[in-house]
Amino acid sequence: MAKLLPRTKITQIKEIAYARADTHGYMSSGRVENGKFMNDLVEDPEIGGVLSEYMEKEKIRTYIKDTILNRYSKDRIEEVLKANPPVDAIQKVYSVAANEIQIADDVVVCRSENGAIYIVSSGTYQKWETALKKALELIARQPTLIIDGKIPEICLQLIVLSMSITDGDKELISNALSAINVKARFCSN
Repeated sequence: MAKLLPRTKITQIKEIAYARADTHGYMSSGRVENGKFMNDLVEDPEIGGVLSEYMEKEKIRTYIKDTILNRYSKDRIEEVLKANPPVDAIQKVYSVAANEIQIADDVVVCRSENGAIYIVSSGTYQKWETALKKALELIARQPTLIIDGKIPEICLQLIVLSMSITDGDKELISNALSAINVKARFCSN
């Protein structure tokens, strides 16, 4: 029977894995490189070696991927979001000042001084469709956001944590969204 992994060990392993992920460039590496990196973490005495004292060998890779590296990715996304508040997106994209009036599920509703409503939906650039869907679903659930028949302006704040996106990719996404009057803002660290 496996022993319970102590909180102190979890914290220690997480800190070491995060530092190694930063050094490796986990967020900007491809699947093959990250697969090798994950194998290195499994074989690392300070990570996989410690985990082997508390779980079966075949569960270590899954634990590293699902518990440590998924949290690492989410933490890096949160860092970018904190550095790029939605009201800043409204200011930069629309050149107006606005205040947050509602926050739900990575979607923020803002109102400018003249009463215009703006919706900022955040997500990674790879999943821009999900960010768009969240914004549209919010409008559908809350018809009071439509004022005098005017649908709120939508801005997708798309997080770029890797170097795999090109200027051409950004332009393609921006052009596709502009066809439906949605703006895109690409954010990184």
